[in-house]
Amino acid sequence: MVADLSKEVVRCVCGTWTKPRLLRIEGLRVRGSVCPKCGETYLNGEDAQMLSDFRRVRDSLLEGKVTRTGNSYAVRIPISLVRALRLQNGAAVRIRVRSPKEILVSVD
Repeated sequence: MVADLSKEVVRCVCGTWTKPRLLRIEGLRVRGSVCPKCGETYLNGEDAQMLSDFRRVRDSLLEGKVTRTGNSYAVRIPISLVRALRLQNGAAVRIRVRSPKEILVSVD
Protein backbone atom coordinates (compact mmCIF):
# COMPACT_ATOMS: atom_id res chain seq x y z
CA MET A 1 0.00 0.00 0.00
CA VAL A 2 1.39 3.37 -0.96
CA ALA A 3 0.70 5.74 1.89
CA ASP A 4 -0.79 8.86 0.26
CA LEU A 5 -1.59 10.85 3.36
CA SER A 6 -2.38 14.15 1.65
CA LYS A 7 -6.12 13.34 1.56
CA GLU A 8 -6.35 12.36 5.22
CA VAL A 9 -6.81 15.86 6.67
CA VAL A 10 -10.31 16.31 8.13
CA ARG A 11 -11.93 18.71 10.57
CA CYS A 12 -12.25 17.15 14.02
CA VAL A 13 -15.45 17.32 16.06
CA CYS A 14 -13.63 19.85 18.28
CA GLY A 15 -13.15 22.12 15.24
CA THR A 16 -9.39 21.65 14.76
CA TRP A 17 -7.89 20.35 11.51
CA THR A 18 -6.26 16.93 11.95
CA LYS A 19 -2.71 15.94 11.06
CA PRO A 20 -2.28 13.00 8.63
CA ARG A 21 -0.56 9.92 10.09
CA LEU A 22 0.31 6.39 9.11
CA LEU A 23 -1.00 4.39 12.06
CA ARG A 24 -0.27 0.83 13.18
CA ILE A 25 -3.35 -0.86 14.59
CA GLU A 26 -3.27 -4.56 15.51
CA GLY A 27 -0.21 -5.03 13.31
CA LEU A 28 -1.77 -3.41 10.23
CA ARG A 29 -0.64 -0.15 8.65
CA VAL A 30 -3.64 2.12 8.22
CA ARG A 31 -3.92 5.66 6.90
CA GLY A 32 -5.63 8.20 9.08
CA SER A 33 -5.30 11.45 10.94
CA VAL A 34 -5.05 12.58 14.54
CA CYS A 35 -6.35 15.80 16.08
CA PRO A 36 -3.48 17.69 17.72
CA LYS A 37 -5.88 19.35 20.16
CA CYS A 38 -8.07 16.55 21.55
CA GLY A 39 -6.26 13.42 20.26
CA GLU A 40 -9.28 12.06 18.32
CA THR A 41 -8.23 9.58 15.61
CA TYR A 42 -9.89 9.24 12.19
CA LEU A 43 -9.25 6.33 9.83
CA ASN A 44 -9.25 6.24 6.05
CA GLY A 45 -12.46 4.53 4.87
CA GLU A 46 -10.76 1.78 2.83
CA ASP A 47 -8.28 1.04 5.59
CA ALA A 48 -11.06 0.98 8.20
CA GLN A 49 -12.82 -1.66 6.07
CA MET A 50 -9.58 -3.67 5.86
CA LEU A 51 -9.26 -3.52 9.65
CA SER A 52 -12.86 -4.67 10.02
CA ASP A 53 -12.31 -7.58 7.60
CA PHE A 54 -9.14 -8.55 9.47
CA ARG A 55 -10.93 -8.56 12.83
CA ARG A 56 -13.63 -10.78 11.36
CA VAL A 57 -11.16 -13.55 10.39
CA ARG A 58 -8.58 -13.10 13.16
CA ASP A 59 -8.37 -16.08 15.50
CA SER A 60 -10.99 -17.97 13.50
CA LEU A 61 -10.35 -21.50 12.27
CA LEU A 62 -10.23 -21.38 8.48
CA GLU A 63 -9.85 -24.37 6.19
CA GLY A 64 -7.69 -24.58 3.09
CA LYS A 65 -6.74 -27.38 0.78
CA VAL A 66 -3.48 -28.77 -0.61
CA THR A 67 -3.57 -29.13 -4.40
CA ARG A 68 -1.08 -30.22 -7.01
CA THR A 69 0.06 -27.63 -9.55
CA GLY A 70 2.46 -29.07 -12.12
CA ASN A 71 5.46 -30.47 -10.23
CA SER A 72 4.65 -28.47 -7.08
CA TYR A 73 1.97 -28.33 -4.45
CA ALA A 74 -0.02 -25.28 -3.43
CA VAL A 75 -2.11 -24.45 -0.38
CA ARG A 76 -5.43 -22.85 -1.26
CA ILE A 77 -6.72 -20.37 1.29
CA PRO A 78 -10.25 -19.02 1.76
CA ILE A 79 -11.25 -15.86 -0.10
CA SER A 80 -12.28 -14.24 3.19
CA LEU A 81 -8.65 -14.36 4.31
CA VAL A 82 -7.39 -13.05 0.96
CA ARG A 83 -9.75 -10.08 1.23
CA ALA A 84 -8.98 -9.41 4.89
CA LEU A 85 -5.23 -9.30 4.28
CA ARG A 86 -5.54 -7.64 0.85
CA LEU A 87 -3.40 -10.38 -0.69
CA GLN A 88 -2.65 -10.27 -4.40
CA ASN A 89 -1.65 -12.93 -6.87
CA GLY A 90 2.11 -13.45 -6.66
CA ALA A 91 2.47 -12.08 -3.11
CA ALA A 92 5.67 -13.33 -1.48
CA VAL A 93 5.35 -15.47 1.64
CA ARG A 94 7.75 -17.10 4.08
CA ILE A 95 7.07 -20.59 5.35
CA ARG A 96 8.42 -21.94 8.63
CA VAL A 97 7.94 -25.52 9.77
CA ARG A 98 7.01 -25.67 13.45
CA SER A 99 6.28 -29.40 13.71
CA PRO A 100 5.22 -32.25 11.40
CA LYS A 101 1.61 -31.01 11.72
CA GLU A 102 2.15 -27.23 11.91
CA ILE A 103 3.52 -24.62 9.51
CA LEU A 104 3.61 -20.85 9.86
CA VAL A 105 3.05 -18.74 6.74
CA SER A 106 4.05 -15.06 6.89
CA VAL A 107 3.18 -12.52 4.22
CA ASP A 108 6.04 -10.20 3.23
